[in-house]
Amino acid sequence: MVQAARLELRAYETSDRDQLIRLLAVGRPTGYEARKRAIFDWQFQHNPDSMRCSPFVVGESDGEVVALSGLMPVRVRFQGVSRAACWSCDTYVSPQSRGRGFGKQLVRHVSEAAPVMLGFGISDMSDPIFHSFGWRLHPRVQLVFFHVAELGMKGAIKNCLTRFASLRSFSRAAVDVELVDGWRDELRGELDELWADCADGYVNAVERDGAYLGWKYFGHPVHRYRGYALRRSGVLRGLMIARHHPEESVIVDYCGPANDRDVMLDLVTSTLRDLVARGTARVRCETTHPPLLSALHEVGFVSSHYASRFRVHARDAADAVGDWLVMTGDSDGDMLAAAPTRMP
Repeated sequence: MVQAARLELRAYETSDRDQLIRLLAVGRPTGYEARKRAIFDWQFQHNPDSMRCSPFVVGESDGEVVALSGLMPVRVRFQGVSRAACWSCDTYVSPQSRGRGFGKQLVRHVSEAAPVMLGFGISDMSDPIFHSFGWRLHPRVQLVFFHVAELGMKGAIKNCLTRFASLRSFSRAAVDVELVDGWRDELRGELDELWADCADGYVNAVERDGAYLGWKYFGHPVHRYRGYALRRSGVLRGLMIARHHPEESVIVDYCGPANDRDVMLDLVTSTLRDLVARGTARVRCETTHPPLLSALHEVGFVSSHYASRFRVHARDAADAVGDWLVMTGDSDGDMLAAAPTRMP
């Protein structure tokens, strides 16, 4: 067995950019490298909290870059209090360097990058390493579909169930929801007020304020997202965000009251109607939030079995997973890619 070796860890330098992108593309499908180049600066340099830490931990051995892990800072509500946090993403250890303990050294360092660390999409091979350093999987992420285009008997049953349930959705009275097809500066202030008003309803969640939502979705260099804004008496009461595609559209995020069923139903119904009108084979949404899941089921979404890949590490909390608001957008758009090859 190869003996554990020392991994020299350092902060990211601008000159690392091209090399890191090439390494992250190892083992990825054709086109991944070009896509990563297109989103790299937006993801790591334009993030509203990007100045808080280096965007990568870079590991060198004998002068060669053999390991790396991306760090994407974010603000969260954690156990009811606003905290600094960070997503761990884009983790890689070169094939020739595996089995030397580099993966463990990298994870140990990354685990202490912020008081609260978040991860999504970590590979099965890496699970034991992250678990040994106190990262815990969230057990309750659910995947739900509308208009499930599946084959076979099980698919036919799901298709019938979702179409039958959808009759309730399209029988609901239409509400006046504004389609947000591009970012406007005044929307940032409205979203700041909305999140400040409803944040206390969430125990654990990424802070969905105007700066975050504007960057994450409306500033994305590749994907095109649309927002659906619900106002009552001229005041913004909720925003749902979706990404349309003819084969599979995705509801990616929700900003609004944690327990206002009417707001959720109005937004889900309006969003669904628009996506169906644009022509899509099915609509997908992933969330942990029980009231939102209930609203999705009421308008015709059906559950699909899904193994949660959302993981949390906190320095000073015995129960880091708790009740997190997790949405599809937390891992949408190649944001939080796991190691392209085995990490240990």
